[in-house]
Amino acid sequence: MAPSSGDHAANVPSLSTRTTKHQPTMGLLDAINLLLACIIGSGIFISAKAVLEFSGSYGFSIVVWLSCGILCIMGALCYAELGCAYVSSGGDYTYLRVAFGNFVGFLRVWVEVALSRPMIVVLSVLTASNYLVYWFYPTCPAPDKLIKCLSSFLLLIVGFINLTSAKWTNGLHQICNIFKIVSLLLVIGCGFYNMFRGRVANFAEPFEGSTYGKVTSALYAGLFPYSGWNYLNNAIDDLKDPKRILPRSIVISLLLCIFVYFLTFSSYFTALSAYEILMSDATAVSFAERVWRPLLYIIPIGVTMSCVGAASGNIFTIGQMFNVAGRDGLMPHIFSMKHYETNVPMIAILCELILSFVFLFFMTNIGQLIICVGMINWICILLAAIGLIVLRFKHPDRERPIKIPLPIPILFIISLVVLIGASAIQDVKNITTSLLLLATAIPAYIFGVMWKNKPKSFTRQYNSFAIMLQKVFHVVHDEHID
Repeated sequence: MAPSSGDHAANVPSLSTRTTKHQPTMGLLDAINLLLACIIGSGIFISAKAVLEFSGSYGFSIVVWLSCGILCIMGALCYAELGCAYVSSGGDYTYLRVAFGNFVGFLRVWVEVALSRPMIVVLSVLTASNYLVYWFYPTCPAPDKLIKCLSSFLLLIVGFINLTSAKWTNGLHQICNIFKIVSLLLVIGCGFYNMFRGRVANFAEPFEGSTYGKVTSALYAGLFPYSGWNYLNNAIDDLKDPKRILPRSIVISLLLCIFVYFLTFSSYFTALSAYEILMSDATAVSFAERVWRPLLYIIPIGVTMSCVGAASGNIFTIGQMFNVAGRDGLMPHIFSMKHYETNVPMIAILCELILSFVFLFFMTNIGQLIICVGMINWICILLAAIGLIVLRFKHPDRERPIKIPLPIPILFIISLVVLIGASAIQDVKNITTSLLLLATAIPAYIFGVMWKNKPKSFTRQYNSFAIMLQKVFHVVHDEHID
């Protein structure tokens, strides 16, 4: 791996200089649909209990949900400026590399590939397993070994489908999206029905029991369901009019998510008290049990399919990150190779599956996973926001079709510094875990990128291993795929 030298920005086109292999096809509605599919997934089912646990009350939880949505909108505006100024499918990896150099760019790739995506996949299959076994353990926690075995089985199924065919994978995503939408509509519809019947006692004193000492953990838990708002930057080449579509689609999608999350979370409180939500390992199932017994057999399947879709989507979309990093010399090019018939990046997917199994058996605490994923991702997003200001001074003549008022990124940066700084003080264990995970990028960068003159014996063995993988999995470079 040997990254290119010189000014990285010179190799990144602007909107007026970009060239695409095909005509852009995505309009505003298409972009909104893509973002909603990326954002609304297993997060609302995973995080509802965690937000309440750290906030202590319905009222403060709602404040957390709304604050997280507004924070994401500010970040989205920052990414809209970056996306239209530096047009690349690498997204924030590209912005960080142009602003701060190879190591910070590599750090973003490492976080996404080796930490964030595997953690999210594990979160999804663990949640799916908890909902599936709830039928058999309605009054007590299921055995950890059973949860791990079932999660492993679901992970193997998702991996098999992703490795077999992109067509099968897209079919799985469509089916899961249907289940996800139906599940949310059922929960929200039942919530309205309960309110119509006058079941609003849990809203009488909304801030009773609020705990403010763990507000940073509550914010990380509340931010998790909004994950994916920056994914559209990776598809900017497909947007018909990025200057108009990119900012509007992100803001509209986030406003819709805030509305849906508010309704879903509020619906839970029409049938369950705060204590009952905290005691449940499957909040939506406990809600269904109280509202209408037939839902007890529908909701678990819907939530499970939603979580399976989230796990599959995160594995499926990782190929682009491997491709861009491999092109720039920050990842071994073998990871970006694809099957000569199915066009599936098999080595990349296998790598993600192996890492997911590692996290599954070493980090099974869902709450801890949510917080660690949040801390790691938001540290990188903070760097991207700082990079926006750095790039304004570094490339003052760069074409910027969107230029947001400077107070917005400054306020966004201050908010993240306070959030991350407060978590470092209040939650030493999880911030330490997150920083240790981030630190694994240092030896990887030294070995893979900085150490250019590796021994010939090592290079020879690596090349032999890469050729062996190509033969076993029938993968080739993109330029060899018809």
